[in-house]
Amino acid sequence: MTARTYRPRRVALADGEYLALRVDGTIQHLDSSGAVTGSWTPEDPAWGSRAIRFGLHQSPQTVHPSGRDVPDSKPPA
Repeated sequence: MTARTYRPRRVALADGEYLALRVDGTIQHLDSSGAVTGSWTPEDPAWGSRAIRFGLHQSPQTVHPSGRDVPDSKPPA
């Protein structure tokens, strides 16, 4: 399964700092000089509260169905 990619972008915060979204989904909190003060990956529980600023929602992993329970049966006519 391929990993999801994100469009990199920045969101300005009120205090002159930024949140930066990276291609791999990592969100970094940057201070006014550009130094990273915090970082969250999509697996982190706190990622969702920062991702919402980018219009992203944290969702559970999608589980694809495996198919029919009885492989040799035909669907009803």
